[in-house]
Amino acid sequence: MGIFNPENGIYRYTEKMADFLILSVFWLVCSLPILTIGPATAALYHTVVHCIRGNERNSWAMFFLTFRSNLKVGVLTTLVILPIGVVLVFLQGLLYQAGVVDNVGYTLYYAYLVFLLLPIGVGCYLFPVLSRFTFQVSGLLVTCCKLAIANLPHTVLLALIFSAAVIAGSFSLIFIFLLPTVVAFFHSLILERIFKPYMDAQNPAEPDDEADH
Repeated sequence: MGIFNPENGIYRYTEKMADFLILSVFWLVCSLPILTIGPATAALYHTVVHCIRGNERNSWAMFFLTFRSNLKVGVLTTLVILPIGVVLVFLQGLLYQAGVVDNVGYTLYYAYLVFLLLPIGVGCYLFPVLSRFTFQVSGLLVTCCKLAIANLPHTVLLALIFSAAVIAGSFSLIFIFLLPTVVAFFHSLILERIFKPYMDAQNPAEPDDEADH
């Protein structure tokens, strides 16, 4: 069957490359109601780890199965963090206007941007953690805050990757059809190493080896 053999290396590579685009589109469509951004992000991360970084198949089915299984907690978590995000963006706008006026405002604005790396970083943990572990909303929020502080350099890196993607997406809308999966991929390179000890402790008989792929 040559290159059309599903087990052929070239075929699998092409399939994974196609998933970068297809999964981003799935994420965008499932995120349109805004409140479903959480479960959509959990589904995207889970599918990237298992199908793009790993060797599992049926990425489409896995995405929607994970989306449904995390829908309730994901939506409730989004309801909690969305107002916080709105307030943070509003304050950024105010400080930006102050920065235009004088040097003090300029300094405050850039200090605020540095501060934003922490809440953005915490947000980068939320739905990947939800996709890999079982939590209710309060436990998820507390756990992610603890992980973010305990792994602060990684948290800053996660936030910088996310921020770079937002900036890139603002330059061209075409990027948004690829960036969600790309961000999930690069985040997984960091997060799976953080998650691995907890996953090994949770499943000692079947230690997870996804981070080694």
